[in-house]
Amino acid sequence: MIKYMTGRTNYEVKARITPVKIDRETESSVWVNGNRRAKESESDIFHDTWDAAHAHLLAAAEENAASARRQLERANGALGNVKGMKKPEGVKCTFTGMEYRNR
Repeated sequence: MIKYMTGRTNYEVKARITPVKIDRETESSVWVNGNRRAKESESDIFHDTWDAAHAHLLAAAEENAASARRQLERANGALGNVKGMKKPEGVKCTFTGMEYRNR
């Protein structure tokens, strides 16, 4: 029987689908070369079909891209705030540096 394995490292999707010959399976495990493996672990997922594996990778990659776009929006907002800062005029310095040492 063949299953299709997808993997990830540090929550990053690997663009790879590996066909794996399994000896047997239960609801939560597969046996590969006599070794029991979880069907779904932190690093690998075994799928019944190549199409299911591909759909999983596509959904994960789309979520990663959406997350990166949200992070870029926040970074661009912070950049705009810094660029928009104006130097105040007529302000006297009251900071002595002791405020940090006394924390």
